[in-house]
Amino acid sequence: MTPARGGGPRLLTISAATPEELERETDRIAEELDALAPGHGTGADGTGADGLTALSRRLRRRPALEHRRALVTTDPARAAHHLRERDPRQLVTARADPDRPVVYLAAGVGDHHLGMTAGLQRRLPVYAAHLRTCLRELDRELGGDLGAFLSRAAADSAAARRVGAPAGPADGAAGPSVDDTEVAQPAVFAVQYAMAATLQSLGVRPTALLGYSLGEYVAACVAGILPLDQAATLVARRARLVSELPAGGGMLAVMAGAEAVTPHLTPGRTALAALNGPELTVLSGYSTDLDRVAERLVARGIACQPMAARHAFHSPLMAPVTSRLRELVAGFRLRPPRVPVLSNGSGTWMGPEATGPDYWADQLCGTVRFTDDLAELWRLKEPVLVELGPGQGLIRLAMRSPERPVEHGSVAVPTLPGPLERRPDAVVFLNAVARLWAAGTGVDLAGVP
Repeated sequence: MTPARGGGPRLLTISAATPEELERETDRIAEELDALAPGHGTGADGTGADGLTALSRRLRRRPALEHRRALVTTDPARAAHHLRERDPRQLVTARADPDRPVVYLAAGVGDHHLGMTAGLQRRLPVYAAHLRTCLRELDRELGGDLGAFLSRAAADSAAARRVGAPAGPADGAAGPSVDDTEVAQPAVFAVQYAMAATLQSLGVRPTALLGYSLGEYVAACVAGILPLDQAATLVARRARLVSELPAGGGMLAVMAGAEAVTPHLTPGRTALAALNGPELTVLSGYSTDLDRVAERLVARGIACQPMAARHAFHSPLMAPVTSRLRELVAGFRLRPPRVPVLSNGSGTWMGPEATGPDYWADQLCGTVRFTDDLAELWRLKEPVLVELGPGQGLIRLAMRSPERPVEHGSVAVPTLPGPLERRPDAVVFLNAVARLWAAGTGVDLAGVP
């Protein structure tokens, strides 16, 4: 695998057999970086930037020993300072443990945004290739160019927020918005599938998988329950069917547990969509009914927040879609998972239901029992949590879980920036690689730019 050429952030990796040797090696590398800084000569290839690249490559070729430290940088002088000061905000320092389980976390929609992974596509050819493969499968079902907003920068015009919009003046109505279900869900699926495939190609293979809502379809594909072509067809068809449902649905985040909110629900009109924590519940249903529920809860001192959802996912309002999904999945060749998968429906590990069409059709109406999934996850011995999509929503829920052992030495790894972050894709991804390498997950640094 060939990394992209050119400038940009670089990953510096340092390792040693003992903590004392790691400290001495850190100081030695800091001195090398000083020599690359402006005013101190140039690097091995004639410039400071080329010297930083050469140093990064040379360090990666060394044997990876037990005690590790890593840094992502674009500037030799700053890198030297961070190393010399042992800045914990910039450095990753850990003792590698190759036996730690790795759990991929795949989210639903919410943190997707215009230009999502555009920078990484340019920087990392292997990611771009996996993304193109997935997009081809999705476009076959959607009949459009889903990659239009994944490859565009967020500063593009409003017309760029529309997939398949014609060139020239736009009237704002051509093509679906990136926030529409029929675009957002397939796009998020594609990004997370491509990230999972990229990490696996770099040697970081999951021990277990946990998806949230739409993310369960990513987990099913990565686990081998569904091949990519059928998973893409299912995701695209599901999104289109939901987008065709009548308007009027919505979702509501509530800062309270299920026991506090259940008495205020109206069967058939509002439902528990997700259990995200002891004091965090998501409701789903008709928007007018949710407004009344919110009024009652706020009057009792319970905070509520409407979510940016145009449909009542994980509620009975999705029932008109399930029979058509069941018919679709019945024609697929579902297989037992090659990697254990946690189930949103049961809150524990998937069993025989993974290979039946009912689960994947009814999932759209059922409650996401994420808090139960997290309880199972934290029974693993010090897992490394890797969030595949943009942002850190699932990592935050996991780290706040009351089931997380107090003494746990957790490693939480976001791989892509969220919509409000300013760090470039490549910087966030390289920081993820730094954490994975330091933890001892077996990442192959030769394939990293």
